[in-house]
Amino acid sequence: MKEILQRLQQIPGVVGSMVMTEDGMVVCSALGPGLESESLAALSSGTRLSLQRAAVQSGDGKPHEIVLEGTEGNLVLLEIGEATLIVVTHAGLELDSGMLEIRSVARKLRGILEIQTS
Repeated sequence: MKEILQRLQQIPGVVGSMVMTEDGMVVCSALGPGLESESLAALSSGTRLSLQRAAVQSGDGKPHEIVLEGTEGNLVLLEIGEATLIVVTHAGLELDSGMLEIRSVARKLRGILEIQTS
């Protein structure tokens, strides 16, 4: 899993990535300088739970992808079974093409997690 996250970090514009459980525990991470896994997990878990609750209450159902775009960068959260893939990018990442690669990694990680929980 670590190897897959490290390859993801080689995509231009990706600063780091990690996998966390639904309750915010870090499973694996490959983060760039200045990113702390516990802080990122806490922020991501709170964000995911709040947005998930709002989406369900509004009748939209549980979101599988959340993309927060900021002036300095982006935070991408993708559901991968019972866990979440978190990707931090620079603002300059072209989200259209970058998301294709990020989704591909998410599918690989989902497969790994399914095998481990079987």
